[in-house]
Amino acid sequence: MRGRKKLPTEIKLLKGTLRADREIKDAMNPTKIIDLPYPPEYLNEDAKKEWYVIIKEYQKLGMISNLDLGILGLYCNEISIYIEMTNKLRDKDRVMVFKNPDGTVKYAAQVPYQKIANDALAKALKIASEFGLTPSSRTKIGTGQNLDNDDPFLEFLKIK
Repeated sequence: MRGRKKLPTEIKLLKGTLRADREIKDAMNPTKIIDLPYPPEYLNEDAKKEWYVIIKEYQKLGMISNLDLGILGLYCNEISIYIEMTNKLRDKDRVMVFKNPDGTVKYAAQVPYQKIANDALAKALKIASEFGLTPSSRTKIGTGQNLDNDDPFLEFLKIK
């Protein structure tokens, strides 16, 4: 598919860019989760910690549904793989040097743990941007919450 990814109607509404002529009439509206869901069984302790940090924030904002849980589990798993590999690399060399029989350097390569860590981080960042977990992706969505502010200066700055 070419071009930009389509934004959900809810996000367009929050951003103030929703146009009735471009709205999907039968858009999918999944039910938001009220109670904290348990993390998937396959997650290790590091992944479960990440799960609860994220799920608690999204629960407060009312921005998570059952449909989001599977991909959130994958994100948490990738973060835990990154943490595990980083811990394995903590006091080790990150480059392997291969030598010829005469002792000269043949070539150097990353240790496998470094490659696994890099891949897990890249996957986690890709998923994180879908969830608004990176600073730049958070600027593209709103929460739909009305923030009451009695500051007259902020009221003055509002665009009508």
